[in-house]
Amino acid sequence: MKKIIILTITILNTLFSFGQTKENIYLNPKDSSTNYYIAYKPPGQAKGLLLLLTSFGETPEIASKETDIQNVALREGYLTVFASLQLGTQSFFIDSLSQANLDQLIPSIQKRYKLMEKPFYLGGFSLGGSGVVKYAERAYSRTDIPRPKAIFAIDPPLDFERMYYSLEYTIRNSITEASKQEANYFITRLQYEFQSIPQLDNKPFQTFSPYSFSDTSQTNIRALANCPIMLISESDFIWQMEQRNRSMYDLNTLDCSLAINTLKVLGNKRAQLILTTGKGYRKLTGKRNPHSWSILDTEQTIKWLIEI
Repeated sequence: MKKIIILTITILNTLFSFGQTKENIYLNPKDSSTNYYIAYKPPGQAKGLLLLLTSFGETPEIASKETDIQNVALREGYLTVFASLQLGTQSFFIDSLSQANLDQLIPSIQKRYKLMEKPFYLGGFSLGGSGVVKYAERAYSRTDIPRPKAIFAIDPPLDFERMYYSLEYTIRNSITEASKQEANYFITRLQYEFQSIPQLDNKPFQTFSPYSFSDTSQTNIRALANCPIMLISESDFIWQMEQRNRSMYDLNTLDCSLAINTLKVLGNKRAQLILTTGKGYRKLTGKRNPHSWSILDTEQTIKWLIEI
């Protein structure tokens, strides 16, 4: 792969009173909406890197206000980065373009902050979490891209064949217009990304999904048999039924439980599923939503990462 010379514009903002800094790094000086990241840098040399991927439709700025994990990581001496990929808020994260973007972005961050020999951790929310698991599967199967020491994902969809059928169900049965519109968008997006529908050919769905129930050989997820992984989900079935017309089959909790169980069967003793109750709220609006950054226990997660 040809080396790409990337121009960067850095904006430094001093945070707090003890030397922490926030840097906005734009990889394309003509575009401030995509292909950039926000870095929270501790004073002195960082002990390692925590890279975070946002959900679909979410900017790094919003993500950094929905969670305080960067503050916990900074306290422990770790650089925390919220990244926007080449398609910005429209990034699908598990697609080839997004994954190739991560292949270049991660070592460039490590080099910039002199972290090539330091621990590297990867986390994400929703589709960003899907991208985290997908990247880790590739990294643990190869030697030419940086391998995270541990990963976590907050309520990620992992089986996109299951997701496709769930979206079809929503379009047929939901009485919430917003849910139908969202389902229609993602059905179209899945058809574009996979160039197929599962009823005709589910092989692309098995190939690109971080976890695939219909792939009886568990080709992708077995790459993480030795990877420390934490998946976090909050189902709240009653809320989902009453507010979103969703059943258990429509929730990412199903994918998370299947993936972790499969990894345990494969012998991964550092694979864990965290199920929360009543923690899901959007901080910026105060509204209840089990699918939120807030279900992550940031203190527990950072402690788990650095003790791996």
